[in-house]
Amino acid sequence: MKFVVLITMGVVVGAILYLMLSAQRFSAEINRQIGKLSDAPVSKPRPEGDLPEILRAFALRGHAGENGFPRVVEFTQELELRQGEKWTAMTARQYIAINNPGFVWVAEGSGWPLPMVRVLDRFVEGEGLLEARLLGAVRVARFKGADADLGEAMRYVAELPWAPDAILLNRSVSWREVDTHVMEAKLPLSEGAAVVQLIFDDAGDVVEIYSDKRPDTSTGETVLREWRGIFGAYADIGGRRVPTEAEVGYLVDGNYVPYFRGRVTSYQTRM
Repeated sequence: MKFVVLITMGVVVGAILYLMLSAQRFSAEINRQIGKLSDAPVSKPRPEGDLPEILRAFALRGHAGENGFPRVVEFTQELELRQGEKWTAMTARQYIAINNPGFVWVAEGSGWPLPMVRVLDRFVEGEGLLEARLLGAVRVARFKGADADLGEAMRYVAELPWAPDAILLNRSVSWREVDTHVMEAKLPLSEGAAVVQLIFDDAGDVVEIYSDKRPDTSTGETVLREWRGIFGAYADIGGRRVPTEAEVGYLVDGNYVPYFRGRVTSYQTRM
């Protein structure tokens, strides 16, 4: 009997050690990706006339460049993610590169000593990846490849309102004026390009983003759908003026179905 107990305890301890080691390796990989965001040197702002005036005014109203241009901006979120009809509360930390296209977003569900679930969403060096791990260790979902590259590049462009410095510095993104309140951003990729529209209100703030086709994998297979996001509650936080509330969703059979909603709880620039 004692032998069986010892064997069982050994298996349990071994499993725990394996989970903790896997979680540590995943954390190390996340930190490595975050480090890549700040590799590029800080460039000079785009010259006058190189940006539509509404974009330049938006970036400057967001205090872009005040006290110097950062390499990365970092902020935290309290959020909910939709899974079917259920919303799951999580917290997240996001890093957005300023000079080159790139971001890393890490969300966690509650749990101790390991998070119940940990989600990595990132676009680094032209490659996109979405990965979820149970207990931060056991992979339960992974989305990678050309569709992931496109989807994550689109997310980077759509979330530029959270990184006003990048609007002035990142020359990889080109802009086209659709009308006085709609700017189209285009980010070239190895296959195609990420194209997203930023929609402004009369005050000159970005209040909505839109694309007519972004990869959606929520059903287990990739489907191109209309994609929409909403920004609001602009506020000065951490030296920048950014939207502190956001919601994102797809249009499914003509109906808007949100899958993310959250608010920014802290913000800082990293030089």
